[in-house]
Amino acid sequence: MSETRTFSIHPHIIHDLIVAQAGTLSKAVLECIMNSIDAGATHVNVAIDSCRIRIDDDGSGFQSRQEIETWFEVFGFPHEDGNRTYGKFGIGRGQVWSFCSTIWRTNEFEMDVDIKRRGLDYHLRDGLHTVKGVMIDGTFYTPLLTSELMTFEKELTELACFAQIPVRLNGHLITKDPAAEKWDFDTPDAWVQITEGSSLAVYNLGVLVTHYSAYQFGCGGVVLTKPGVRLKLNMARNDVLIAQCEVWKRIRGVLQSKSDERVRTKRVRHSPAELENFAKRFVGAELDYEQVKDLKLITDIVGRGHTIRGFAEWICRNKPGVVTRAPTGSRKGERAHTGKLAFVLAPSTLERFGADGVETLCRSVWQALERDDSGQWLALTLHQASTYEHLDTAVPTLQDGYDVLADKDLSKADLAALRALTEMAHHVGQALVEMGYVSCRTATRNIHIGRSDCAEAWTDAESQIVVERRNLQLMKLGVGGFVGLTHLLVHEFLHDSADVGSHTHDYEFYARYHEATCGRAGVLNQAAARGLSRWIVALRSYRLKVPRLAARHLDEEERLHRQSLASAE
Repeated sequence: MSETRTFSIHPHIIHDLIVAQAGTLSKAVLECIMNSIDAGATHVNVAIDSCRIRIDDDGSGFQSRQEIETWFEVFGFPHEDGNRTYGKFGIGRGQVWSFCSTIWRTNEFEMDVDIKRRGLDYHLRDGLHTVKGVMIDGTFYTPLLTSELMTFEKELTELACFAQIPVRLNGHLITKDPAAEKWDFDTPDAWVQITEGSSLAVYNLGVLVTHYSAYQFGCGGVVLTKPGVRLKLNMARNDVLIAQCEVWKRIRGVLQSKSDERVRTKRVRHSPAELENFAKRFVGAELDYEQVKDLKLITDIVGRGHTIRGFAEWICRNKPGVVTRAPTGSRKGERAHTGKLAFVLAPSTLERFGADGVETLCRSVWQALERDDSGQWLALTLHQASTYEHLDTAVPTLQDGYDVLADKDLSKADLAALRALTEMAHHVGQALVEMGYVSCRTATRNIHIGRSDCAEAWTDAESQIVVERRNLQLMKLGVGGFVGLTHLLVHEFLHDSADVGSHTHDYEFYARYHEATCGRAGVLNQAAARGLSRWIVALRSYRLKVPRLAARHLDEEERLHRQSLASAE
C-alpha cells in the first residue's frame, strides 16, 4: 500500500528560527517598522527606555481573529507579488521576541507573547476596546545599559533613515525626505551620493541593507533606490544578491563609471578606497595599464606614493633591484628604503592589490602589464626584481643597534657639532614650552651623538636626545643644513614616549609638528642661525677648517653688525 504524505516542521525549529534570526535590537525594531509600512501606516512611533519599549502605528492592523490565526500565528507564508513592500517570508516579527516579552494590541484583540517563559504558546484575548493599527508593548528580559540605549538610537536612526513614512524615536523625527537631500547623481533606479568615506551605505526602498567597503566600487557614500525599485536581497535582508539583481548591476555600473571619472580628473591625493579599487581591477584584468598609469598605486614604507612606472624605474636604477616589505613604523625598513638598499613596501600596498606577499604582488602586477603592449618593458623589469618577504634577508647588513657615543669616542669635529646641537636644542626646547607642547622639565635634554643604521635620531622623551652621527654632515651645507637639524630636534622633542625601534605617528603628532615648524619658523630659523654661529666658534677653537658656506654666513653676520653700528652712530 502506498500513500502521499506532506512534510511538517517540528515546533522547536520555529523557536530556533526566532532566536537565530535575531541580530540587534535595532534591526528587530526595523522589522516592525517595515511591517507597519506594509500595513499602510502613515507614521510609526518608537518609545524606549532601559526596561520597556513601545512601537505603535496607524496601519490596518489585524481586522479579525481569522487574520490573527492566519498572519500572526503562522510563521512563513506566501505573499502575492505587489502585496507588500518588504514582507516576503512572514518571519520578521519574531525578532523582537528574542529581546522582550510583548503584548500586541490591535483592533479589539490582544496577543501576549513570552517565548522565554511560555515558548510558542501565546495568549489571545478579544472583546477589548478598539485600538487603531498595532501597538506593541515590550518588557526587556535584560534591562538595557545606557551605552546599549545609545547604540540602539544610533543604529535605528541609520537603519530607518529614508523610511517611506515618518518614524519618531522618543518623540524625535529620525527619518529624512530624499527630495530634501543633496544627491550627486539621479538615475532611473536610485539616488546616489558619493563621498571619500570608507563605506558605501545601500538602502532598499528607504531601509538600510548593508555597508560595502568603498574599495569595491571606488567610492563611499549612499545609494537609495527609488520608490517602486526593489533590490533582490537575501533572506535576512542584509545583503544584495549581486549576481542575480539586475537593478544592482545597473547601479554598480553607474557607481564605477562615476568613480573612475572622479579619479581621473582629480588633482588631489586619491583616497585609499579609490586606489584599492583601481589596483584590484587592474590585476583582475578589468583595466589596462593605460587606465592606471598615472595613479600612485605603490606606497613605500615612508608613505610616499609611486606609479607603477616609477616603481619599475627605481628597480632599474638600483640594481639588483631588491624589493621587500616591513611593518608600518619600522625604522629599519625606513632606513633601508631611504638609503636605497631596497624598495620597502608599506603593508597597505599588499592589501591594496590583495597580495599575500612581495613575490605575489610583483607577479600579479607584471602579469597584468604583459597584457598591454605599452607595459611590456615594465613587466620585464618587475619580473627581474629580487623579491624578499623578510627585511633581514633582503638587507642583512643593516643592524638594529642604537649606540650612544661617549665623548672620548668623538673627534674634534664631532665635539664642535655637539656644541652647536646643544645650543640649538636649548632654543628649540624653550620655543616648544611656550607653545605648550613640552613641559619645562622635559624641555632641557642632554644632547648626544650616536650611531644607528635605523634612525636619524632618537629620544627617551625625558632627558636626552641622540642625533645619528651621519647627520652632522648637514652642517657643511650652512644655514639650510642647520634648519634641517632644527626640525629633526623638534621631531624628537615632540615624542611623548621613547621612540627606539618601531613606532608610528598619529594625526595629532603631525599636527603639532606642522604647527611647531611652520607656526614658529622665525624662532626655529633663529635657533638654526645661533647653532651655526656656535659651530663656527667651536671649529675655530679646535683649529679646524670652517667650510665655505659657513664662512659666508659669518661674513654676512659681521656685515650686518657693522651696518647696525654705523646706523647707531
